[in-house]
Amino acid sequence: MPEKLNHHERLQALIEGVGLDRPPVAMWRHFHLEENDRDRIVEATVGWQKRFDWDFLKISPKASYHYEPWGVKMKHSPDGIATPKRIGWPIAEPDDWSRIMPLPVSHPEFQDQLYAISRIRRALPRPFRIVMTVFNPLSVAGDMVPKDQMLIDHLRQAPDKVEEALNAIAATLAALVPEMRDAGCDGIFLATTQWASADRLTVAEVRRFGLTHDRPVWAAAGDDAFNILHVCSTNCYLAEYREFPAALVNWDATDPTNPWLRDGYEILKRPVLGGIGHFTDLVNDPPALLREKTRRLIDANRDIPFAVGPGCTIPVTVAYEKLDAIRSTVEAARQ
Repeated sequence: MPEKLNHHERLQALIEGVGLDRPPVAMWRHFHLEENDRDRIVEATVGWQKRFDWDFLKISPKASYHYEPWGVKMKHSPDGIATPKRIGWPIAEPDDWSRIMPLPVSHPEFQDQLYAISRIRRALPRPFRIVMTVFNPLSVAGDMVPKDQMLIDHLRQAPDKVEEALNAIAATLAALVPEMRDAGCDGIFLATTQWASADRLTVAEVRRFGLTHDRPVWAAAGDDAFNILHVCSTNCYLAEYREFPAALVNWDATDPTNPWLRDGYEILKRPVLGGIGHFTDLVNDPPALLREKTRRLIDANRDIPFAVGPGCTIPVTVAYEKLDAIRSTVEAARQ
């Protein structure tokens, strides 16, 4: 039996495929009340890590930091449970995309995120790994319109106009990501949200409007980055992202329209992260059943490089005793 590893050693063993003592584990959630104050989000995020001792930390900032700088108006959560809502959008017609220009890293929204990363890193020193959430450019564009169908229509009716905006968003994020690394994160958690799904786009559209603009953002993190790729939603185009050299790839493997973990590994040939149903298991199951499901998950995947985690951000209402049940089960699963 391998000796007990620390978090950094465990992730490195997973990546290298040698000497793993147990599967790594991590969960992530939003902090809707705290996320609009850069000191409070630091406190909440560090507290989350110290409470559960995950093998890595995914920073979950306010999602709107990606698109508020381009003019999206928000109604923030009144109670920490309700999700923040978009109430004003900069795009209504295809010609509006021409107003989306590259933004400087000095924008206050971006500076708040860099400040938070640096403070979180100070509290959680290396070699512990931290990743920062970055939406891909198509996802950012999708939040600039009131309905998904509007972006789909614009992509098909005026593709060149939307592409100019995607170039501007990608350039902005590609400039921001190295600053995130300098502030203290070890890589990015690149999220496609719903925009790498057959429910919305064709393969050709994902390749043109998604992957083309994802590549420079990914590359901006650097060759030494500990990057996690998150391919979200149902009917996800997981195979289209084989080229991305992710340390871990995460998707909702519990959704019946998506590949299971083992199938995803065969597609990607990279370590995979998931297996816990964030809207099913964590919501519906008591701790005892979660312990049993986690044991079965680990036993079924011991022969592939895999980490235990959710398929996406977990609901803010999930009881901590459920997370304790999963965390303790993984800790007991020594090889």
